[in-house]
Amino acid sequence: MKASKQRIILTEILSESKHSFLKYGNWYELDPLLLFSKIDWTHYEEDVEVINQVYSEVFDEIVVNKKSLVCYWPLEHLYDAEWFELEKLFKDRGFELEIHKKENEYFGLNELSRTILKQWKGFIYFLLDALMDDLSMNEQMDQIATLSNEHGSIVLFRMEQNGAVRYSFASVLDFFDQLQSVGSGVEEDSNGLPLFNSFIEMIENLLVELDLVSYKTQFSDKQLEKTYYNRISKEFKTNNLIKNWLDTYSLN
Repeated sequence: MKASKQRIILTEILSESKHSFLKYGNWYELDPLLLFSKIDWTHYEEDVEVINQVYSEVFDEIVVNKKSLVCYWPLEHLYDAEWFELEKLFKDRGFELEIHKKENEYFGLNELSRTILKQWKGFIYFLLDALMDDLSMNEQMDQIATLSNEHGSIVLFRMEQNGAVRYSFASVLDFFDQLQSVGSGVEEDSNGLPLFNSFIEMIENLLVELDLVSYKTQFSDKQLEKTYYNRISKEFKTNNLIKNWLDTYSLN
């Protein structure tokens, strides 16, 4: 079982009802009605952009901002096939499965068709599968910085491997195609993440494909923050770089 402070709670209460426990923590909600007001998630199987958009926000809120997750899951048939699959997922990944069961006073089954409920279960299983992977990897790594723009976030981190410090990055699905070529030709770990021998080597690879000046940054390591801005200042030779650093520095 994970010792992480972040929690994943499944609840049968939809967003129109009050979650009393939400007042006492840093939470992010996944609810079929609330999410549908932003994007038609029911097309997630045939439209990859739906998954990209939703998981981009989930990644930012849960992995980057370290919020816990409260997620709608119909609990009236607790021991159906989908529940056992979900229970196995939590057990296999070493996460605690928490439920918040209470009679839903606002919506009954007639408000959400069984077809929609089945789709939602499949959608949530897909998201949680990816999220648990990212959370597990994040726990094993020392996060250095987050680079973000309107498309989402890239997390920079370091880890110890065979007694040596290595550097790598991870990103949400929006960046997947764009970043595939960044790590091409370099060593990868068992999860397919690119491995670099130095922080500078990693930044130089990112500079090949990305306009790093356009990214807001949040660094946890001030020395590496100076190294980062010194390196990209040589690349772009722009007088506005110091202003950009001052603008983003206020986020730290």
